[in-house]
Amino acid sequence: MPRVLFRLHTPPPTPGAVLFLTGTHRGWSDEPEGWTFGPDGTLTAELPQGALLNVKVRALSPDGTVTEEGDAWGGRAPAHRLVVHGDTTLDLPVAGWQDGQGGRGRPARSAPPRETVALAAPWGEQPVRLWWPQGAEGNLPLLILHDGQNVFDEGPSFAGESWDAAGAAQALADAGFPCRIAALPVNEERSRRYVPFAFELNGFESGADEYADWLRGTLLPHLRERFGPVPPQRVALAGSSFGGLITAYAGLRHPSTYGTLGVFSPAIWPADFAFLRWLEGRADPHARVWLDMGDHEGDSLESAAALVSLTHDLASRLRPKVAEVRLTVGEGHWHDEPAWRERLPEFLRWWLMELEA
Repeated sequence: MPRVLFRLHTPPPTPGAVLFLTGTHRGWSDEPEGWTFGPDGTLTAELPQGALLNVKVRALSPDGTVTEEGDAWGGRAPAHRLVVHGDTTLDLPVAGWQDGQGGRGRPARSAPPRETVALAAPWGEQPVRLWWPQGAEGNLPLLILHDGQNVFDEGPSFAGESWDAAGAAQALADAGFPCRIAALPVNEERSRRYVPFAFELNGFESGADEYADWLRGTLLPHLRERFGPVPPQRVALAGSSFGGLITAYAGLRHPSTYGTLGVFSPAIWPADFAFLRWLEGRADPHARVWLDMGDHEGDSLESAAALVSLTHDLASRLRPKVAEVRLTVGEGHWHDEPAWRERLPEFLRWWLMELEA
């Protein structure tokens, strides 16, 4: 197998800490054994040809505390990535260590929402992060986004990366195609709320039906009351990964509620691909579906190619059930916010321009 030299460049951690490597190849284990860096800051490992690695540096302190590398402001940092092609070296620049402050003080690179409101939901108060172009009023086309903590500014995002949804939507508004965005943050109950089938990560108890009913019965009426009526064909629902799964599920569970479904990198594997079996009896002949996948989503080039093939299969299953399926494969795209940020503008253009055609 190819040999990979990991070369560390890092500010000092806690005195006496053991620095080690973790990542997708180890299931993000906190155990340092076999993966510690030497005194010279290097680590050599044999890894399979074609492996797709996401890795991070962690520090095990003498008191047993494990701290992960972070950005320069003490927040989460994106993983280091590598496609294994023969013997190679991966430099690991570490900007800082997570300090529990969530990256407070990090300069914003993307625009925040214009306001946040809280609506009652069965699980408690649900924040709704709202954005619309300056000066645009009335019943604009409406885009509802899952994982609302990741879609605007980077501050509340998972790893200091966002979709820059306001920037993408403003560019379309400047071209004459404005829309309103309502983004819904989610917490540690993401797997329960977004996955409609019982599996290990949601404790074998799904809350997806409850969430889909809330979208239709509470969120949409609230937005229509405040901003004016928006017909279903001008409403889009979108999300990525499990957010892509709940988008397809909620849209087909309640036909004619959403005119467009943005299904980004859908994670349809829970419960042995139960979604594919559920799909057999569902349809929405008026819905347009954006379906996409990156060609580097997986733990190897082989598994990533299988995911792309599965996405083509899903598109084939959907086409007889909906009005249109637009399938996109992101070249060099991984399963992360930068990839979805890059594909979002094309989705918005495809959605909005059709409305005005």
